[in-house]
Amino acid sequence: MPVQHDLAQDFPEFGEALKTLARTDAEFGSLLERYQRLDKTIVEAERAANLDDDKLNQLRRERVLTKDKIARKLERA
Repeated sequence: MPVQHDLAQDFPEFGEALKTLARTDAEFGSLLERYQRLDKTIVEAERAANLDDDKLNQLRRERVLTKDKIARKLERA
């Protein structure tokens, strides 16, 4: 079953930093938007089974890379 990935749950120790950086750091805000867009696309594709495995795996890799960038920025905040 497809599951949405909530960054606040994945990074509970950075709850305030997530909110603050989203408001004050344009690059961080763009990363959050990209992550959320990728996650939504992946969840919808998994539910509908309308993407081939290669494309779905590519989207998942992009989501992981984006999440890694978010994590690095949070750790430096």
